[in-house]
Amino acid sequence: MLSISKNGRYLLKDGKFYPYIADTAWTLLQRLTRDEIIYYLDKRVSQGFDAVQVSAISELDGIRTPNREGNLPFDNENVFTPNSDYFELLLFLAEECEKRGTVLTLLPTWGDKFNKKWGIGPEIFTPDNAFEYGRFLANKLIDFENIIWMLGGDRPIETDYHRAVIDKMAAGLKAGEGTRHLITYHPPGEKSSYDYLPDADYIDFHCIQSSHAFKGFESEKMILKTLRADKKPCIDAECAYEDIPLELNPEWDYRFCAYDIRRRIYKNLLVGAAGAVYGHASVWCFKDKPDSEYIYAWRDALDRPMAKGIKYVKTFLSLFDIEKSKPDRRFKSAVAATSGKSTAAYIENGEPVFLSIKKDIKSAELIWFNPANGEIIKEQKDIRRKTVFLNPFEEDALLIIN
Repeated sequence: MLSISKNGRYLLKDGKFYPYIADTAWTLLQRLTRDEIIYYLDKRVSQGFDAVQVSAISELDGIRTPNREGNLPFDNENVFTPNSDYFELLLFLAEECEKRGTVLTLLPTWGDKFNKKWGIGPEIFTPDNAFEYGRFLANKLIDFENIIWMLGGDRPIETDYHRAVIDKMAAGLKAGEGTRHLITYHPPGEKSSYDYLPDADYIDFHCIQSSHAFKGFESEKMILKTLRADKKPCIDAECAYEDIPLELNPEWDYRFCAYDIRRRIYKNLLVGAAGAVYGHASVWCFKDKPDSEYIYAWRDALDRPMAKGIKYVKTFLSLFDIEKSKPDRRFKSAVAATSGKSTAAYIENGEPVFLSIKKDIKSAELIWFNPANGEIIKEQKDIRRKTVFLNPFEEDALLIIN
């Protein structure tokens, strides 16, 4: 059972602190066979992921292009006549996630099905049918506790009509389920769910999408802004995908690497994010063959550096009690947090980092943690009121002072 902590900052699983560590697999139900679903889940669990984000209806023409079993979600594109064979695959996915203790974060639909914008559509969800679809979907998964509902799907709420669709779908989800599942919203790029749903009582925690452009390099500011606006947990539900072109434009000749993603994840955690979400350019769409835009096939992409580096996020969480932490501004040029008597700072590069404190600390334990490979260096050091720290690693580092 998933719930929200009493301080309104984090998720709990069975009453215990649960740092949400998810992978992005939006099109899984359309693009994979059952055997491939099992292969994918086993791989991600072995790498340290404990949640997957999937859309019940794919972004990739999911209304009219069938899944690998040849099924479409609705008969004649009618929301009131769902295809039971199609949704049996969703039930299979939920069962396989439950076997592995994996949270299934499920979008009822990708957002272009209620606000097309740049997508394929068609816009088939309306205020008149969204409630029944939500109730149908929740009733289908009524026996599972490991579910989070994620409304939206990379689209803004621009009109009262759009808001009515989302409100009705949320009401249907709540009406159709037995176990109370958490609900959030996946906004478009460089936005927060709070921007669209500041007054929605069904939103249990907020999501930002720092996305794949320049503004995402300051994702921690988006997290902080949302946390300050509303006393609910916040997660970056879609930061830059590994190996995706900057601005989605190959002409920039730059693709996001593991270092870029680490910078977002660790800074987000230190300012108060309730977890971290990873994605790969070839995995969200399960690309079969590489091409000029998608430079890896999805199976090969499963082992890209940052995917394998997720286990080190969990190592860091075992070294520093993020659950009780608060942002710490005493570091210059580093994002930091303090938890009890411990302080953690994320250092982006080899530049000196300055700490200014009120009194000296004798014989402090320093832990230097390399988030790229898990290397740990420990030392004892007297810390003066003004101290300079130098990163011992080639790229980024986490410094923990106990």
